[in-house]
Amino acid sequence: MQNTVWRLTPRTHLAFVGPDLVVLDVEDNAYFCLPGAVGSIRQLDGGDVVFEDADLAEQFATAGFLSSAPAEPRSTRRLPDRPSADLQALTAASIDRHAMAGMLGAFAGMLRHYYGKPFSHLIGEAARGALDPGAAERPPSMALTERVAAFGHLLPWAPFQGECLYRSFMLLRFLRSAGHDARWVFGVRTWPFQAHCWLQAGGTALDDAAERVAPFTPILAV
Repeated sequence: MQNTVWRLTPRTHLAFVGPDLVVLDVEDNAYFCLPGAVGSIRQLDGGDVVFEDADLAEQFATAGFLSSAPAEPRSTRRLPDRPSADLQALTAASIDRHAMAGMLGAFAGMLRHYYGKPFSHLIGEAARGALDPGAAERPPSMALTERVAAFGHLLPWAPFQGECLYRSFMLLRFLRSAGHDARWVFGVRTWPFQAHCWLQAGGTALDDAAERVAPFTPILAV
């Protein structure tokens, strides 16, 4: 298995963080950190991997991370760079009460797409719901910015606040319901290990501060 080109299964995503390797298993919503493993594996363009360590390759195969047959080609869209700007200084514009009521109703309706759903379902739904893929690569428009502001205005009224996964998933659906799009980015860091996610348009973080996500290396983006 050593020095052979292998294709990762669709459930498997990698990030190289300094000398360490982090593996994300989307199906099990699990992260694995392999300290000092960077020299044992190389990732090629398109997502294929080459192992320099036969034992590590065997462990990947046993875990179900490697495909023995051709799988669906991975997206050619590369993982985004860490954002260099954000919308944290944004002040939500005033929203009249009739518009507020309508948006809250739509927001409540979106909750059914989140509660009780496994992580892999949320990722799959986000990937299938993409609008114009190129839209998420461009800086946020004024209309998108105003939609983000409206979301921030509504969020305190939501029945559940949640953490980054919930907030980003709901904002993504909220943006797409108005014809906008963004990339949902998942990042990792080590020592201590942490995982985080945020929405990004071009180089702008939409729902977090750029300096707060800067320590995270992207591992998955949909």
